[in-house]
Amino acid sequence: MTRYYPAYLDLTGRRCVVIGAGEVAERKVLQLLASDADVMLVSPTATSELAQLAEQGVLRWIERDYARGDLAGAMLAIAATDDESVNREVHAEAEREKTLLNVVDVTPLCGFIAPSIIERGSVTVAISTGGTSP
Repeated sequence: MTRYYPAYLDLTGRRCVVIGAGEVAERKVLQLLASDADVMLVSPTATSELAQLAEQGVLRWIERDYARGDLAGAMLAIAATDDESVNREVHAEAEREKTLLNVVDVTPLCGFIAPSIIERGSVTVAISTGGTSP
């Protein structure tokens, strides 16, 4: 098993791309926005909250399926789809672009894994199982 290097990233103003726009993607987008990331969402459909955030100009929503080139200039990407072929295409592009990638629940395709988080005021505790779903 890979031993991951723990880190907190400053994503302020950094381009982050989320592929997919269901409930899992919504949670990821909200975390990215809370980190002041520049979020681009790529999905033909979105949850009502994500659609509303796009309407308000809080994030950019590209209303279509993922296409090669969507990760250009991105520091970080999250693939939150249940389509294995799309996840593999996103992974291949992330490798070419040197973009940190998390493919939700597909650890072998991840360049980073996202821990469980507990926040109490200014204290944040991150807990990891090394990529296995606890």
